[in-house]
Amino acid sequence: MVRVRFAGAVARKQWLDCALWLRRRVDHPRLRRIEAFGPDSYGCYFRLTRPDEIDKNLAALIREAYSVGQQKHVRA
Repeated sequence: MVRVRFAGAVARKQWLDCALWLRRRVDHPRLRRIEAFGPDSYGCYFRLTRPDEIDKNLAALIREAYSVGQQKHVRA
């Protein structure tokens, strides 16, 4: 947890449903749904069944969401 919640997950029996808060719309093959919360706020939802499904690009999105959670865009 940083200044605000930037990610979430719900554990299921066979997978993990995950969500990220991003400030831009993104494309990634793992994303199942993108929900707009305003002009520059997006919920990005994906499902993981194995740890190796976190590729380099998805890891970058997770880091970006962490930065959003730090609210660096507000302090700038």
